[in-house]
Amino acid sequence: MTGISHHKGQGNPMVYERIDRPKGLLYHYTKRENIEPILQDGRIRKFKDRECWFCASLEDTLRLMELTVMEEGKLYYDTNGLPRRYPKFIPEEYVVLELSPRYQNGDWVIWNQEFPDGAPEEIQKLGEEFSHLKIGFRGDLRFYENPNIYEVAELLQEQTQTPQITM
Repeated sequence: MTGISHHKGQGNPMVYERIDRPKGLLYHYTKRENIEPILQDGRIRKFKDRECWFCASLEDTLRLMELTVMEEGKLYYDTNGLPRRYPKFIPEEYVVLELSPRYQNGDWVIWNQEFPDGAPEEIQKLGEEFSHLKIGFRGDLRFYENPNIYEVAELLQEQTQTPQITM
């Protein structure tokens, strides 16, 4: 499965695909200012979407952040479909929560980005990667108490200090 759907003439900018409930831990990045309400509430709430979004690993989470909030000044479309630009990225303002989801009913999805015919292959590959970094839950996701909280600034520092192994 390629993850990219081409639906000519439908005009639907995104396609959701139901997936099996993920096993194990999930990761969710957020601004530091959101931590206290999230911990008090014991759930990640959907934000102007039908879903709340997670990643399956810390690495995927950091890559998703590279493609979104770390893209200072780049254009994106908000949940209302309005064009916006990413603000200055300040790593100290972000944390990643490592969550153990509590059992609950609900649909799990991935979002497959669509492209117009003739979109450059490089853009399509990036869109496919982006789509598969995220796991969505339809609704608000409850989690078990006391999640691990990672400082994004520290994760980025570790990432730059760890030599990359290439083949």
